[in-house]
Amino acid sequence: MTLIIEKIQSSIEAMYQTKIELIPLQEEASTRRYYSFVVNGDRQVLCTDQSLNHDFIQLSEFLSLNNVRVPRVLYSNGDLNFIIQSWEGERDLGTFTLQDYIKTLPHVIDLILKLQKLDPPSFVKTRRFDLDKLGFEIQLTEDKFNVFRQIYGIQTEFNTECKAFLQSTIAYLDQHPVNVFTHRDFHSRNILINDKQEMVLIDFQDARMGVPQYDLASILYDAYYPLSVEIRKELLTYFQKKTIGGSNRFKETFYLQALQRSFKALGTYFRMVVDEKKYKFKPSILSCLEQLEEIIQIGLFSDALYIFVRGLRNEITKNDKFQKNIE
Repeated sequence: MTLIIEKIQSSIEAMYQTKIELIPLQEEASTRRYYSFVVNGDRQVLCTDQSLNHDFIQLSEFLSLNNVRVPRVLYSNGDLNFIIQSWEGERDLGTFTLQDYIKTLPHVIDLILKLQKLDPPSFVKTRRFDLDKLGFEIQLTEDKFNVFRQIYGIQTEFNTECKAFLQSTIAYLDQHPVNVFTHRDFHSRNILINDKQEMVLIDFQDARMGVPQYDLASILYDAYYPLSVEIRKELLTYFQKKTIGGSNRFKETFYLQALQRSFKALGTYFRMVVDEKKYKFKPSILSCLEQLEEIIQIGLFSDALYIFVRGLRNEITKNDKFQKNIE
């Protein structure tokens, strides 16, 4: 246990006037860390971060007022940068069997549609997936790939044709006429199922405005829980019939957004492996590359980008150093 966690634990124990045991919860690809603890027979969740996330606190209240189930914020501490939340269970959608997961996905999509109809707080309205934000994410993936490439002796190159196509992709997304409230990290591990079998949304503090297809792309191309092409297409049709802006070059926008979103996720997994040495994210790299292949093929996108993705997946599958610490 680190010194800061010890200080936080002492602070909580002083507040409740009782000893507690912090139990780490599943680690995600972010700086946030979660722990559960029991006090007076009531289980609660501790969230620590590098700074106190006021957006999370405000959005938690906003979503709750709009009948979106989220953890309640019970206490926050700006000096030690932690939040205590209500316990909403430890099962997430990623623990479901494939059959149950597929049955639940239409309800998950209905939740996305509900979020899109909200009139978000002003601090969400003023930030969106614009050219700067999308470009930053693309550049971060390229930078982390270059580090990954050096560490593992990768020969596959990310060439100028790949860069050019991705630049044209984000330019298109930046100019899309319809922008809605997006969760921004809408994947299976961020949807809990509580004891009442209700869906509980977490990790929404980075919400911003984006194209209607953004959160859909996140869940349908979730590297933590891959789906078949057929299931994705069925759910895409279901969503298109109900969403805002469903007639604005809908499928083209979906696959371009899925491309950008998955490429950004790839960079996150590279970062977790090369910077944080979290080797449990190695399978997510392979899963993400496989999904990118599908997106590029269905979208009839750049041949150079397909060669990069396919070549990289084939190479790291045979790379002894990459395979050595895979979890």
